[in-house]
Amino acid sequence: MGYDFEAGRLDETVHPFATGLNPGDVRITTRYLSDDVNSALFGTIHEGGHALYEQNISEELLGTPLCTGTSMGIHESQSRFWENMVGRSRPFWSRYYTDLQNNYPGQFGSVSVEQFYRATNEVKPSLIRIEADELTYNLHIMVRYEIEKALFSGAVRVAELPEVWNAKYKEYLGVEPQNNGEGVLQDVHWSGGAFGYFPSYALGNMYAAQIARTLRRELSDVDGLIASGQLLPIKDWLSGKIYQYGKSLTPTEIITQVTGEELNPEYLVQYLTEKYSDIYGL
Repeated sequence: MGYDFEAGRLDETVHPFATGLNPGDVRITTRYLSDDVNSALFGTIHEGGHALYEQNISEELLGTPLCTGTSMGIHESQSRFWENMVGRSRPFWSRYYTDLQNNYPGQFGSVSVEQFYRATNEVKPSLIRIEADELTYNLHIMVRYEIEKALFSGAVRVAELPEVWNAKYKEYLGVEPQNNGEGVLQDVHWSGGAFGYFPSYALGNMYAAQIARTLRRELSDVDGLIASGQLLPIKDWLSGKIYQYGKSLTPTEIITQVTGEELNPEYLVQYLTEKYSDIYGL
C-alpha cells in the first residue's frame, strides 16, 4: 500500500484505530482473533488507508491546522476504499492468496482463491460493525445515527441504550446481542466523546465508490495493477488528488475536483450491485 514504517508503526489493540501526530509519525493498530484471520487482515488495511492520508499531506502544511484530513467522511472514504475496493477484491487475492496459504497451510491449503474471495465477501446479518459485509454495513450506521439523535433530543436516556440498541438490531438486521460487549459497548466512539462520527462511515462508502469510478477512468488497468501487487500507483494517484491537500480544501471541493461532481450515492449503489450480482450470480 505504501505505508511508511519509518513514519509509523503497527501495534495491537482491542478496537483498531489510527492516530497521527504529524505526517512523520502516523501509527496504526489492529486486532487479532484466533479463529478469524479476516479481522486482522482487513482491520490493518482499513487503518492503513487512514494512515496513507495523513502520511502524504503536503509538507507545506506542516505546523498548521490544515495538516490533517479535510473531514472524517473523506478520511473514511480512504480506509473503506483500501479495505473493501482493494483488499476485498478478486484481483487482490489473485496476487496475495498464495502468501496467506503459505502462512496458514492447515487452514487454507485446500481452499481455493475463489472460495476465499467469496467467503470474505459473504453477505449475512451480523452484530459487530467492523466485521460487517459491505452490503449490510450501512444498516449498522443507521442504528447508531438514530440512537444518537434520540439521545440528543431527550427521547432516549443513557440507561435505556442497551434495550434500544438491541431492539434496533433485531428490527434492522434480525440479530440480537447476547451481551453489551457485542452490543452497545462494541465501539469506542461514544465513550471517547465522538458523537456524530458514525455517519462518516456511510459518507465514506459513498465517497469511495465515486472516487474509485474516477480512478478507474484515469488510471490504466487498475485491476491489473492490483493483481500484480503494484499498489503504489494507486496510492500516488490518491496522494495527488486528495491526500496532499490536507484540510486546505473542503470535502465538497475535494470530491468535485476529483470526480467533476458533488457527492452522488448512485455510484455506491452501482458498485454494490455489480459486485454482489457477480458473487451471488444474480
